[in-house]
Amino acid sequence: MISARNLLFNSVTISLPKNMIQFSLGIILYWFILGFPDPGMVVLSLAGFLIAYTSVYLYNDLVDYDEDRKDSEKVKWKLIAGGMISEKTAKVLTVVFTASGLIISLLINRWFFLMILGMLVLNFLHSSPYTRFKKGMMKTTANMTAIEFLKFSCGWFAMTSNIEKFPFWLVLSFSIVYTASYIIYKFKFRGNLIKSKKPFFVFLGAVGVISYIISLISYGFPISMVILVIIPLFVLILLKQIDIEFHKISNMVIIEYLLLPVVIISFAILMIPIFGQANENIANKIGEYRENVMKDLPSDIKQPIENITDELKKYKVLEDIESGLKTGLDNMTKLNHS
Repeated sequence: MISARNLLFNSVTISLPKNMIQFSLGIILYWFILGFPDPGMVVLSLAGFLIAYTSVYLYNDLVDYDEDRKDSEKVKWKLIAGGMISEKTAKVLTVVFTASGLIISLLINRWFFLMILGMLVLNFLHSSPYTRFKKGMMKTTANMTAIEFLKFSCGWFAMTSNIEKFPFWLVLSFSIVYTASYIIYKFKFRGNLIKSKKPFFVFLGAVGVISYIISLISYGFPISMVILVIIPLFVLILLKQIDIEFHKISNMVIIEYLLLPVVIISFAILMIPIFGQANENIANKIGEYRENVMKDLPSDIKQPIENITDELKKYKVLEDIESGLKTGLDNMTKLNHS
């Protein structure tokens, strides 16, 4: 018999709040940058995302069944290894959730559909016995960063195909931070093991810091960006003081439930007039300083930056990229025929 604890704490349910918050980031960014989103589209796209992504956990449980049932901790929350559902039921549900989620996603728009499909394919590469990306740290890092980037940004592209104002570096920052935490959990890194992989973590950290700095000075959310550092840092220091083991799933769930809501809080606080005005004033000051720095740059540095910026400005929506690719392919085809 399935207990109440099993219904609340299993492979699927433990990730629902996390996935909802990750999806919400794209919606919140859309709201602050482009305007209030259509509530009906938000609900429908969220449903499509959650339903489709549920298949990922079911498939992962199917693939890892033999390994999971030997783990005394995992049998407490894994759906198949814990005996909550049979393998046959899991296979049927995997197909049903995949198909249903993709159909709903296609009703939103083709870009959202392609993002959901991309997430499913990348997760297949992550878990499949034929690829097993999750067994290698480098493959996991690249693959997981791509998955998380799609998760954090799919809410935005459910609402629009606009890429001109899409906060790429901010989403990349979130994706890298999440990937780093996943690696620490998945590969059971402790202090000495992290030191042994120092070059890898230095590189990952450098990309994360650069992405964060660009986000801080570019997108007009300085107060949110500061909150996103201060609160998680305080929580992690506190957890370290009580010597919590980060690699345990139960502890990772607690940490996620503590930290991921900070994403919502950091932007929601800007709706309070005093914080919203302060944020605008700081953002304006940063913008002025950025312009002054650009003016003072040597021409041999400034010119390439301006050339890249002008080139990127050509692409305002995803359709522009699609059109550019089609033109490029047509030109290549003509050259081959000639």
